[in-house]
Amino acid sequence: MQLNTLKLTLIFFIAGSTFIGCGGSSSSSNTAPSVTDIIPDTNVTSKIIDNVQDPLVGTALEYQDLFQLIKTNTKATAIVIDAHGIEGLHINCEIQDVQTKQYGLFECDNMPLNIYLGNFKIGTLTKIPKDKIIYTQDVLNLPRAATMHPDVTKISMILQSLDEDADLSNGITITQESMDLLDNELENFSDIEHLTIEDTNNVINNVINNRKITNSNVKLTKVTEKEAQINLTEALANTPAKSLDITSFNSITF
Repeated sequence: MQLNTLKLTLIFFIAGSTFIGCGGSSSSSNTAPSVTDIIPDTNVTSKIIDNVQDPLVGTALEYQDLFQLIKTNTKATAIVIDAHGIEGLHINCEIQDVQTKQYGLFECDNMPLNIYLGNFKIGTLTKIPKDKIIYTQDVLNLPRAATMHPDVTKISMILQSLDEDADLSNGITITQESMDLLDNELENFSDIEHLTIEDTNNVINNVINNRKITNSNVKLTKVTEKEAQINLTEALANTPAKSLDITSFNSITF
């Protein structure tokens, strides 16, 4: 599906202040990511989130709703987000080992935070962002505008492709079965930098194919590089507050 001009303008106005280039350089620029760099061919539409007609999408002001929910949930330390909140990530904080719950909520009392996809470490945080929202870019200690950084994209592709119901609009849930298969695929890679886009595609294909061998009804759907970039950029540009089930947010059991 194509994003309309107004929506693209909003996305890149918010996300375009700084950006880390694809070479992994630490330098930043004031040039916004090019629209043509992330918009795929019109035939590539399988898993791009379409919020254009979504009445739940909030405004910048409503972003404060999410901050308030995090503050009022006395056990929630923060949430982890890619295209949506991620359930099923492993987080180690000193002597604590926890998993992210619904919407990416987690409780961890100590720092630093070591964040894993199964047994594969994807990054370390020495402090929680002020808004208590941890994006994929934050995990890699990159600017939030770096939605097209290759390492961010590889993680986003895996997370979005392994969403159990293949519906990114209601959150990303990665089951233990998928994580176990992912561990097998990633055991020969030391970190995300050594994983190429081709490797990432192969890892995703193998996990999905192996899941479908045991259950033909599995809904896992591969997300392409371009789709993953668009979905993450939209998540950054739009408030997540009104896409969450506020009623259940405070009742999640840790």
